[in-house]
Amino acid sequence: MSEGFEIEPLEGELEEALSDLKAGQRRQDEALGTVVRGVGSLDIAVSTVLAEIAGLRGELSEVAAEVLDVRQSVRAVDDAVAQLHDVFAEFTARYVQDQARVAAEAELAQLTLDWQSRFEQRRRTRALAHGLVHTLTRDAVERGVVDAAAVESCAAERLLMEPSYWLAPAVVALAARHRGEVQRARRAVSQAFSLDPAKSNLFFALTCSRLGEFKEAARRMDQYLRSIDSYALDEDFQIVLDAVACRELGDDAHTYAELAMKRWAGQLDLARSNGEFDPVADHLWELRHRVRNDAFPALGRLCESEWDQLRRGIELASVPGAALEYLREQFPPEPAAWAEAGTYAEGALGALIDRYDAEERALDRRMEYLRRVIDHGGDADGARRSVSVDDDARRPADLRTLLVNAVFVPRSVLLGDEARRLVLRTLWPRVLEATQECADRAQHLLPRELAIGTDGWSGVVPTDPSADVDAGPLVAELKGAIEERTGRQVDAVRLNPVRLWGAILLSLVAGVLGFITAAGAARSVALCLGLGCAGWAWHEWRRVPVRRRELRTEGSVLARQRVRMLRQGLEQREEFFSVWTDHLHGPDGLRTWGTETWHEVDET
Repeated sequence: MSEGFEIEPLEGELEEALSDLKAGQRRQDEALGTVVRGVGSLDIAVSTVLAEIAGLRGELSEVAAEVLDVRQSVRAVDDAVAQLHDVFAEFTARYVQDQARVAAEAELAQLTLDWQSRFEQRRRTRALAHGLVHTLTRDAVERGVVDAAAVESCAAERLLMEPSYWLAPAVVALAARHRGEVQRARRAVSQAFSLDPAKSNLFFALTCSRLGEFKEAARRMDQYLRSIDSYALDEDFQIVLDAVACRELGDDAHTYAELAMKRWAGQLDLARSNGEFDPVADHLWELRHRVRNDAFPALGRLCESEWDQLRRGIELASVPGAALEYLREQFPPEPAAWAEAGTYAEGALGALIDRYDAEERALDRRMEYLRRVIDHGGDADGARRSVSVDDDARRPADLRTLLVNAVFVPRSVLLGDEARRLVLRTLWPRVLEATQECADRAQHLLPRELAIGTDGWSGVVPTDPSADVDAGPLVAELKGAIEERTGRQVDAVRLNPVRLWGAILLSLVAGVLGFITAAGAARSVALCLGLGCAGWAWHEWRRVPVRRRELRTEGSVLARQRVRMLRQGLEQREEFFSVWTDHLHGPDGLRTWGTETWHEVDET
């Protein structure tokens, strides 16, 4: 009974535990089912999200494609806008230029009418003047082919139509001279002179020369030369100077022109311009014979410190000779017979008759600018630049510029050979003075003795090319100086006992360590160190005799080179100073050339 009583409680406990276990199992199953359902739901959600992501990816690709299309469209639109902007800017510029061209055409038409209304009578006066100055007109009047009264009537009409124009009374004077009315001609000349003395004197000088009245032409030319401004010489003067120089106005006019130019030149300080600039001396300096960098190489190395000054001295000395060569080339011997064609005088007379007055010139410049605007399609800036270039070309020149350029820059002046020869005679005293100054400065720079030296040696030789220089003692001194310097360098090479004994000691210690150390890496390192130190000691021992032998060899080679250079330098010394001395006689040759060229004794 007792055993049964004890078993029943255990069974009960087992049943309770079993029921608890089943209940726990059911709860786990329920929890697992919940997890499984949750995982299933999550799987569905993940699948949905993946599907949505795939959809978004597709939409994103579509959007990217659309954005790419939009970017291309924007780029195309931007290019189209840029092209449209360029077209619009071009159209605007073209429109502005068209408007400027139209305005220029309208203004030019208005100014043309204004010109015709104001200056048409002057055109007719000029045409009559061209006819009256022709020699055939005088012959026709003298033979009765043309009625002298008709000529005088035409001239009087010109004076009545243009009483303030200097050419109108000048035409009346010519007509009166054709009729032989001296008093009327004189009164007309006085009236023309009161209106414009310079042009009137030039006009009558040229007309008298065409009629063969050279005395009167010379007198008028002298008055013309006295009335013009030497600081504002226009194109008329250059043409007239050609005519005078070729004696187309007679010998007296040539003499008067030469005297006038000498008088003007005397009023100028040709040696000074703007304070410091000397145009004649500067142009002469540019004509010098330049010493090349490779000329006289040995002499240049022997006197290197003074070589620049010596080069300048010999170049200064060459200026007179170079100037003589240039002048002989530019001004060949003066021809014995002078041309009688009268081309310069005829051109000067035609240019003078056609020359506009200040009022006409201002209006003509405006009309020329408008024509340039039309030719440039309305480009005002381009038209202004082209007009400015023409104005610069026609700008009057001062006498100093004309004189200097006529001799040294002939392409910049409108002068013939004979006019340039006349200018040279005017400038001749300053040319002689400037060349003599160069010769004097070269003489001052020429030393009596020349200090030469190289590699610590120095010596003195005379600069007189005729002096005999014995090269033997100089060579001996140079060799001795180089040998002495080489000896000092050889003596400076000495054995360094610290390095030598240090290398020997290190090699012995390393050798001992190599023998007493067991076989292995340490022994190999010690033996290698010992061999290296032994090589170092051997090199230190052999360095001194080898280096001394090298220095002696270098000294011998250097001595031979320097001796050769010294001998060459002495030969070049003679040539260099011979050329220098010969150049110093250049001013005498220049004076002789001037005397022979112009058949007169040079007073300077």
